[in-house]
Amino acid sequence: MLADVDLLGSKFSSDLPLLNTETPPSWAHQIPAMMGSMEQVRRERSSRMRGGQGALANKRAAYAHAHALGSTIRNLMAAGFVSQRALADELNRRGIATARGGKWHRTSIGRVLTRLDLITSGRGEAKTRAADARATALAATIRRLQRAGFVSNAAIARELNLRRIPTAQDSKWHPFGVSRLLERLEKLDRASSSGRHPR
Repeated sequence: MLADVDLLGSKFSSDLPLLNTETPPSWAHQIPAMMGSMEQVRRERSSRMRGGQGALANKRAAYAHAHALGSTIRNLMAAGFVSQRALADELNRRGIATARGGKWHRTSIGRVLTRLDLITSGRGEAKTRAADARATALAATIRRLQRAGFVSNAAIARELNLRRIPTAQDSKWHPFGVSRLLERLEKLDRASSSGRHPR
């Protein structure tokens, strides 16, 4: 049996090139660089995966914080704090911090209002819902003004400006803006009495 193996070995040994185990191959110097770049790719991939999970966690935390503040913000809007700047100032005055423990600014309030569907820069149904929410927040104030004798659009606009209640765009009221607000409130009243959502 051993003789057969020796015979096969001698037969094929002349056909096969001998491997030189003493001298490394010409590409051997590239191995450390290849291993290093593979390790870097692994680290970058791991970092991207962790970053993605971290971003998702941050987004979830931001939505949770916005919804925890939802009732407070709606109450403030009902009390007349409808602009982003007014809401930010009032939250800071009350000592209510942002999710990161900082002060509120117009941009941070804008993000919270967007998460609560109370403001949107888009079009369509989301924008309508945001406008409806702002109108509903002002409804009690408008009714009080009307009961106090401020019935014309100009009078209501003047009184809202005197009370420093800005429009949703953080500007002064004009009769046309009041007219649109009253139309929206009428539409909302009709929809609520019929049990349908306004379109």
